[in-house]
Amino acid sequence: MKILLGASIAIVLGVLIFFVWPSPIDGRAFYSGPMPELTGHFAPNRLLEACRRISVGEIVHADKLLVDEVGRVYAGDETGRILRLVPDDRGGFSLEVYAEPGGRPMELDFDPEGNLVGADLHGSHFLIDGNRGSRRLQTLDGLPSGTAGVAVARDGVVYYGAHTERYSDSDQVEAFLSMLAAEPSSELRAFDPRTGEVRTLVGDLLLPVGVELSANEDFVAVAEFFAYRVTRYWLSGPRAGTSDRLIENLPGVVDGLASDGRGTFYLTLPAYRTPALDWMQQHPWVKEQLAKLLPLLLRLGLGPGATPGVVLALDESGRILRSFQDPDGALVSSVTAAEYHAGDLYLSSIAGDWIARCPIEP
Repeated sequence: MKILLGASIAIVLGVLIFFVWPSPIDGRAFYSGPMPELTGHFAPNRLLEACRRISVGEIVHADKLLVDEVGRVYAGDETGRILRLVPDDRGGFSLEVYAEPGGRPMELDFDPEGNLVGADLHGSHFLIDGNRGSRRLQTLDGLPSGTAGVAVARDGVVYYGAHTERYSDSDQVEAFLSMLAAEPSSELRAFDPRTGEVRTLVGDLLLPVGVELSANEDFVAVAEFFAYRVTRYWLSGPRAGTSDRLIENLPGVVDGLASDGRGTFYLTLPAYRTPALDWMQQHPWVKEQLAKLLPLLLRLGLGPGATPGVVLALDESGRILRSFQDPDGALVSSVTAAEYHAGDLYLSSIAGDWIARCPIEP
């Protein structure tokens, strides 16, 4: 009886302490609209069944990719390396370590000189690695930690998402806590390496993760992870200096955003929304309590498992042209990057150890 009473008191005290214990977030209500049904362009298909994995077990959690004009694939992984897959005459690829900048190089693009520009997720700088010759590593100071998404314009200006709130050193914990907090504290910024000037273009963003320019660079688009939308900022034309939504209220979280240079964007949806998630996002107190347990749940492996592989093709007005899917996630799942080159999509996932090559054109 005494043991039972003691256990009951311990449980009650534990519950009281849990609710008194401060949450790591200050949750805000978020609602993007009714969750779209998975019909039309969102209806499941098997267009990604033709994908072929070209690197398995050699690249550790490549969040973003970049493909150059001759079809070489670049990826930064969590070991601090930038890796390059080089096509051979037999239709295969060889893997080489292109650079070892350290940190967590996640976002990649080329500048007008052909240099590889990489954003370090945890550092306060951009990494410039010479694409020709000595591959010299140069640091550009004055830029914030938490950089997410990089696009370099033809004039050399770097557009990037600045994730200004940090809750954790773990990428996965950070993403989930940011989603629960729903704090619009991030920005889309422009950095000019020639002058060192940094300008804020759009504020009040919700975890920007992918940034890309339109084909003629009249606007820059930024994917907001758990806001299920892509925001557009006009750089020229009658709407220059203003922002709107390229697309919104999508059925899943968004991540990688890339252009084929011909007027088509490729947008990845690493995971679908659920009614429970939409309900929870509207109740800050519930989210604050869950945030206390989240790191433990993820360490116990109770986070989301394999999810469908989904990539949307959009035109520059935000109209969905096609969707490419692996609905079972058997071959590609939780896709966080999609890069187009010569009729193929190259895919990767921050949760995977592979890169896939997927033919999408005859």
